[in-house]
Amino acid sequence: MLRKILCVGPRLSAGVIRLVASAAILLYVLMYWKASTFLPEFVFRDSDKIQSQVSGSSTYQDTSFDAVAKFYSSLGDTGTTLFVVSVGSLFIWLMVGCSKRLGSLFVNMVLIAPCVFFNLFVASKDTLVVLASIVLVLIGRKWHVGYVIAAAVVFYVGYAMTVRIYFVLILATAVGVWVFRAASPGIRTVLVLATLLGLLMLPDTAYFALMHPRDMAVDYLVAGSPYGARTGFYNFTEPVSFAAFIADYVFAMLKLDVPVLFHPGPKEFVMLIFVWIAVGAVSGKRTEASANINARTLNVFACLVIGHMAVSMLFEPDLGSYTRHLASVALFCAWQLRHVGARSDHSPAAVQMRYSSVEPEGRYL
Repeated sequence: MLRKILCVGPRLSAGVIRLVASAAILLYVLMYWKASTFLPEFVFRDSDKIQSQVSGSSTYQDTSFDAVAKFYSSLGDTGTTLFVVSVGSLFIWLMVGCSKRLGSLFVNMVLIAPCVFFNLFVASKDTLVVLASIVLVLIGRKWHVGYVIAAAVVFYVGYAMTVRIYFVLILATAVGVWVFRAASPGIRTVLVLATLLGLLMLPDTAYFALMHPRDMAVDYLVAGSPYGARTGFYNFTEPVSFAAFIADYVFAMLKLDVPVLFHPGPKEFVMLIFVWIAVGAVSGKRTEASANINARTLNVFACLVIGHMAVSMLFEPDLGSYTRHLASVALFCAWQLRHVGARSDHSPAAVQMRYSSVEPEGRYL
């Protein structure tokens, strides 16, 4: 289904793609200056905490907000504005540049919207993750997969040590997924059983440590703000055993990946589409037309997206938070979709010629 949508419409020329990207960036910049007048208050919740630290408050001293505030403080108000706008503009340029047909342009716009809405109208922690995704994709376009892996390790470990410790878990999950995807069917069965056995052997305190933060976050949402509480949810049961851990994890998957089952509405439907585009991007089979692109680099990006999704099921407290964090790596998804939706209704020679003439060395825009 997703492949069919990606192939809808005429093939877009480089000039048209640049025009659309430029118009989208112009619209984004104009909206950025008036963001506070039309965006809901919850979008600014984390950025306000960061700004309070920049202004000298000690409310969030020695927290992730404090760590990020030190970075933005070094830039100053004008520098922070230029930084966010630059990241947002480059993100939009690259995202639109991943489009090849009208259908893929529409899909990429769906991926762009939540990332800009949540992460690129404010100076937040996820703005830095968006920047990292841009850097990794640019490295992937120019150099061998080894450089991509090295850069990913440096960012994820560094970000974990300074901002969000669970990014180490995302990286570890991505490595596990990479090993699983590279293994034979028999080895995959062994890996699944070994993973389940490893989880089963964890002490009960480990399950609680992994999943209790969700309950704490929902308590905060309910007590401190009406925003986010509507789709916020507690664990299905107290995470103090292996069985409870599995039940809570499956429950979170349903709440976050199929939100219309619990909150049928237009917002939830749009978020459902966004999430399942991401799922399709990392699970879709790439066409032979992507042979010129380093398949191992694409696989690294797919594994990172899966890592983000898998770890989010442990503690994300509401649908908006999940969408915001997943949207920060939307560029990885667009990069994948560029090589999933290539139309193959011509001869292999024609396809190869088209790619070599329009997309030299795997570049776009």
